[in-house]
Amino acid sequence: MPRPVVLVVEDDPAVREPLQKFLVLHGFDVVSAETVEAALERLAEQPVQAAVVDLRLGQRSGREVIVSIPSPTPVIIFSAVPDESANLEQFRPNTRLILKPFSLLMLVETLQNMLKAPRDPAPRRSSRRISTSMP
Repeated sequence: MPRPVVLVVEDDPAVREPLQKFLVLHGFDVVSAETVEAALERLAEQPVQAAVVDLRLGQRSGREVIVSIPSPTPVIIFSAVPDESANLEQFRPNTRLILKPFSLLMLVETLQNMLKAPRDPAPRRSSRRISTSMP
């Protein structure tokens, strides 16, 4: 069975690199990007089965990347500012927020559960926020 491909969009290498390694160790293939432009290029080059996207990416927002990912592909938003993602969780199906600082294990478990869940293309009416503590 092929490994799911996950797009990781994070401009901070101290966050991105450990996350990539952890995902690979837990059965995922990873493509990564540091900027919105690079993320959009990766999406055009290769379909992904899931994405983990930071909302604050230099001068631009990760929102642009999130809305470019076809629904119902699972997306995990990780952010230190939960108010920035509230609308995305409500209108984009199969989207979850994990607050920074975050647990790598919690993020991987959430991603695995999202990939296993039946894909409902209807927008979600409520949002579930996950908060853990680990940089």
